[in-house]
Amino acid sequence: MNMEYDASWSLDKKKEGLEKPFCCLNARARDFAKLGRLYLKNGNWDGKQLVPASWVKESTKIDTTQGGAWSYQYQGWFPSRNGDFMAQGILGQYVYMNPAKNLPIVRLGKDYGNVNWPNVFTRLVGRYY
Repeated sequence: MNMEYDASWSLDKKKEGLEKPFCCLNARARDFAKLGRLYLKNGNWDGKQLVPASWVKESTKIDTTQGGAWSYQYQGWFPSRNGDFMAQGILGQYVYMNPAKNLPIVRLGKDYGNVNWPNVFTRLVGRYY
């Protein structure tokens, strides 16, 4: 995907550790934006299918048939019921994706800053709730 920098993934211990599957992928904003673009293009990167389109569709749809919350599924968040979705880090990092606008938004930070970031993103793309 022509990432600009090497990413890293935090381990559960220094020697012979395993990647923490629930968190801690570290990358630059531009490279996170590329991950957002990958999902906005249904797993296709410049003509090459890197992630199955069926997985992207399944993991980004709201499904409450089994009683789950509409706003969180498949380790992803849904800030509205309008087709947008996002990844959220534990310290206020976000990759927000808006398919209708074909727009990824990346927010990096060390904390949330007392801000409702999902609301900020949806307002930035012209949706007012």
